[in-house]
Amino acid sequence: MSGKAISSLVFAAILAIVGFICFVQTLHVNNTQNLQIIQSINGEVTVRREAGWYTMICPRIWEYAKAGIYRLNAQDKDLLDIQFKNKTTAKLRANIGYRIDGATDEQLIALHQQVEGDDEKIWQMLLTALNTSAQSISTKYDPSDVIGGDQFEPLIRELYTAIMHNKELLAHGIDVNYFAVDGRPLPDEPTQRQFEKQKEADLARRLALAEQQKLEAEKLKVEANYKMQIAEQQGRADAETAKLQTEAEREKTLATIAAQKQVEVAKLEKQKAEIEVEKQKAVAKIEAEKLREVAEVQKQTEALNLEAVKLRAEQEVAKAEARKVAIEKSGAITELQQAQLDLEKAVNQYKWDAIGKAIAGVKLPTMMNIGGGADGKTDVSALDQFIQLLTVEKLDKSVVAPISAAPAKE
Repeated sequence: MSGKAISSLVFAAILAIVGFICFVQTLHVNNTQNLQIIQSINGEVTVRREAGWYTMICPRIWEYAKAGIYRLNAQDKDLLDIQFKNKTTAKLRANIGYRIDGATDEQLIALHQQVEGDDEKIWQMLLTALNTSAQSISTKYDPSDVIGGDQFEPLIRELYTAIMHNKELLAHGIDVNYFAVDGRPLPDEPTQRQFEKQKEADLARRLALAEQQKLEAEKLKVEANYKMQIAEQQGRADAETAKLQTEAEREKTLATIAAQKQVEVAKLEKQKAEIEVEKQKAVAKIEAEKLREVAEVQKQTEALNLEAVKLRAEQEVAKAEARKVAIEKSGAITELQQAQLDLEKAVNQYKWDAIGKAIAGVKLPTMMNIGGGADGKTDVSALDQFIQLLTVEKLDKSVVAPISAAPAKE
């Protein structure tokens, strides 16, 4: 190989090396936890948020962490200072975190110009805002109430509300997204001595209060025992009263049931009596109807008997008229016959008068049994029997006989 060829190869190698070096110089990287403020060769400023490799010729690059957490501790001597109402102080262990990747490009460029690429200045801004809020809030509290009392939680809640998403920091593109306190405040020596004294006083007060509470408890116990005894006596009295009341109510109930039973029995008896009265009324009505019907039958019977008597009387009159005609045809009658006729007339007149009186004032049985029939018994009406009796009593046997014999002579 000639010297000219070797020279060409060396020059090419040198160009390749120079080109590689230039390429490496233009190659840049951004990690995912960071963002970059990039100033190009012509002075243009941009914000790179994406992770990865990119090429740019001779840029000026500043990197900022997108987020971070800072621990305030005694080792770094940067504990959070708080001052209480009585001017005593204490230190507070805390953790605070922030993010800047939520800010706009304009806010990030402005923040970069303010902190000049130094992350520590961002932390100083956070701690300044935190100290300001802590001092403003803690001066409203008493150290004993916060360090050993029940006001620690209210203080922390108020401080948390003040620092989280602080508006002043948000205006610079810094968002406080985490805040936590590690334990109660650590008082300084004067505050610790005062706190110890207060703790002793508080302990004495608590002991006195405990003793008072013990005495009150004993008092309450005695009162409770007394009330329990009273309650037991009252309970026994109430139980006895309840028993008596129950017995009285039971007797009252039994008496009411007995009275109700008597009322029901009386009602039943009354109903039975009413039924019996109605029954008797019905029977009486039936009997009255029966008597009325019997009387009606008797009345009809008597009317029929009266009609029979009238018919027999008319028959006798007719017979007398026939005899009179016969006598007239036979000629003049004797004086004896005339006397007999007059006597018969008087007897008939007497008989009919008696019959009228008997019918008007005397109620006779409907039928009577009089001997004289073929079998020794003859049914004759009461009126016929009465007429026979009258005839027997009023007529003289000696007079009746000639009258009865007169037709024989004819």
